[in-house]
Amino acid sequence: MGVRGSVSSKSLACDGAGTIDPVQMMNLVVQSGLLVLTVALCGALGDRQDPFESYAKLPRIYEYDDFHTCRQRHTDFVFCVSVSTLQADPSNVLWQNISRLRSNRRNFPHDQLERGLCLNDLYAGVTTHDHRTAKLIDAYLHHRIYDQYGLNSHTTTESCWTRTDFEPRTTFGEYMFGCLTIILLLATLGATWIDFNARPNDLFVDAFSIRRNVQRLWAAPKPNALPFLDGFRALGMLTILIVHSQLPLIRMPVWNTEALEAQANHFIFPLVNSGNTHMIQFFFTLGGMVFGISCLRHFDRSPSFRFMYFIDKLLRRLVRLLPAYGFIIIYQATWYRRIRRGPLEYKFNDFCLNNWWSNILFVNNYIHTTKPCLQFSWYLGADFQLFLIGSALLLLVWKFPSTKGWLVRVMVAVALVLPGYIIYTTLTTATMTFDMRHALAELRTYDHFLKYYLPSHTNISGYFFGIIAAMVYRSALAKGSPDQSLPIVQKWLKVSLVALVGLNAFTTLLPFVSEDQQHSLFLAIYGSLLKASWGCSYSLVFLVFALKGKSRLLDMLSHSGLQFFAKISYCMYIVQYSVIYGLYTNFPIPMVYGGFNLLLLTSASLLLTVTSALLLYLAVEAPVVLIGNAYVTTLLKDYSTASEAIEAKQARKLL
Repeated sequence: MGVRGSVSSKSLACDGAGTIDPVQMMNLVVQSGLLVLTVALCGALGDRQDPFESYAKLPRIYEYDDFHTCRQRHTDFVFCVSVSTLQADPSNVLWQNISRLRSNRRNFPHDQLERGLCLNDLYAGVTTHDHRTAKLIDAYLHHRIYDQYGLNSHTTTESCWTRTDFEPRTTFGEYMFGCLTIILLLATLGATWIDFNARPNDLFVDAFSIRRNVQRLWAAPKPNALPFLDGFRALGMLTILIVHSQLPLIRMPVWNTEALEAQANHFIFPLVNSGNTHMIQFFFTLGGMVFGISCLRHFDRSPSFRFMYFIDKLLRRLVRLLPAYGFIIIYQATWYRRIRRGPLEYKFNDFCLNNWWSNILFVNNYIHTTKPCLQFSWYLGADFQLFLIGSALLLLVWKFPSTKGWLVRVMVAVALVLPGYIIYTTLTTATMTFDMRHALAELRTYDHFLKYYLPSHTNISGYFFGIIAAMVYRSALAKGSPDQSLPIVQKWLKVSLVALVGLNAFTTLLPFVSEDQQHSLFLAIYGSLLKASWGCSYSLVFLVFALKGKSRLLDMLSHSGLQFFAKISYCMYIVQYSVIYGLYTNFPIPMVYGGFNLLLLTSASLLLTVTSALLLYLAVEAPVVLIGNAYVTTLLKDYSTASEAIEAKQARKLL
């Protein structure tokens, strides 16, 4: 992730109305983004060419014996991972360098030395892991570190592995997951065979046939749909997948930790970190707009209020979310422990065996946040909660159409005030800043992440802006004046983008701002405006494309290939954690942090995630959603019939 050519004067050309064409605007944004990225990378390379000389004298943070060699060489092997904490010695020159580096929160804790040891190579009599193991490791590392660096230390043993750890008994949960997988496989293969040979008009065959589900994946979107939104969803999902596939590198034992520190300390890094942090607002805004358009379109067709419409929406949403989600949770609680078995196992703990229920109830962004099941799935909980809030607000709009105006004002006010209030009262930072110690703990110890990033009420601005964009779009269509509304929206977009760039550029100065973190009104206002600028800008971009009739970029976003990725994007999101962490825990360590390994791990993660997501979609999501929606339709139809019968009976009594 250079730039070829330059931004020409045509890129800034406006039409007669003084508005920027979406294609030209997006080209300008992309080229500008590539230019900034190129400058950042060049700067990072420049930093790499001038490393600290003191790094060569410092003890390596990570040193590991080869785990697989230890396991093959010794039948009764014992392999342990320990962390040695260096004790302060101000008179030691080496400690002075360590103290200077560790004082920078963007650096690794250089007083913490992680060691992976094959104990059989150190002590011939060691064949099992017991209470003496920790003492042996502490004594060995204490003398070794003192002899090398003249510093005292104490050691904590994180985890040990022996031959018996790789001979676990198969649990009931593993049998259950295996049986469930076999049943789904047989159902899919059986339905596909029947479909190719008989092609019956049967719900089971229609749901589980691979041929029919593949056809649905490539089917053209509905006439009234906005397929470019699915294109945005696909691109956003692929971006998130690339980012998530690189995040575990921070926690991996690497030889050249100075390369990671050089990037984290680059002056442009806060800007990159802000973009990464607020990327999630893209999905909240997109979700709010899609849901808003769907509801408002129904309101226009059916003006009479019917509460069961939202029950129908809720049931169909659960039918789509829960089956595939539940399948992956069962896998995490059972077979995942076998996949991650090895010296990195303790670094990538997952808590689905005990905390699965918070995921199923979609409250995992508030409960068990420090011991999560499928850590990335917090978004599903937040999105579901925002769906419920959005449903209540749109229900008011449907029931009382005259409230739409003041409701929009309330949503804007809440979007601007609530995040700032949380920052001010919880004493968190204005935006997520990088701290290596929190990153090494997967942010589970970071107050800002737990109190501001995860909760739905602090992410409400993006979802609200998405709903407001849907209202503006439907209003423009109802008036028959999308062309008249487009110039106004484009002007607002330009204002929003200026605010977005300015507010995010200020993040590069935040490390130097000496503002008191305790109840800082300035940071509260800044943090709230920063988050709102992302949701507002995303919603206006979506709105511009929705109001724009035709363009090459719209055609590209509506391409069938992106529609394909959009349809499996949910499965990609829920399966990525299992794939990425399973891949990293089996990667040879220590590794070298560099372009080749980064490309290798990212490519492997993408390929395996897309493949696993496609299989999950064909075997679980598509079949169960089709069958589930059929039963929801029948259930609501029966309820409607029963309600009408009761109403008719009551009417006859009145007569």
